[in-house]
Amino acid sequence: MTKTERNPLMMLAFLTAIASSVHIVESIISRGLPLPFLRLGLSNVVVLYLIMENKFWQAVLLNITKSLLGAIATFTLLTPGTVLSLGAGFTAILVMQLAKRSNMGFSIYGISLAGAIIHNLTQLVLIKWIVLDQPAVFMLTPILLLLGLVSGMIIARIATAIFPQIKELRLQNNEDIQK
Repeated sequence: MTKTERNPLMMLAFLTAIASSVHIVESIISRGLPLPFLRLGLSNVVVLYLIMENKFWQAVLLNITKSLLGAIATFTLLTPGTVLSLGAGFTAILVMQLAKRSNMGFSIYGISLAGAIIHNLTQLVLIKWIVLDQPAVFMLTPILLLLGLVSGMIIARIATAIFPQIKELRLQNNEDIQK
């Protein structure tokens, strides 16, 4: 494997390390909160970056890796939380990819909002299906929709601030490889 072939793999490894670290820290911090299931999902900034760069399969792989590494690091691998993270993460990635490719003019904010909202709604469906077969689960819908709106906006704002730096890092990395 040449240096040029390794570069995308190294970049994916770097992004996965960042996303996994943020996911783990956010999971640990949220345990001390009154509602530990409410998180912003800041690691999804990296997923959004991959979607915006048209790297759907890398986003899927990153989601799987960060969910499993996060579950291992927080000792929650064999819990429903891991299934919720994997399932909701995949549907969010799928919806973000569809929004990006839809030619409907979605901005990064619209794509991020779509992903955050569908992530939360998917978690509710999975909770009802896997954990608690009670319709009362859906009483959380307004709270999770609001959280999806807030987190989607925050993630998009962070993304617009850091994407230029990531692109600069990629350009510098490519120049180093060519030397």
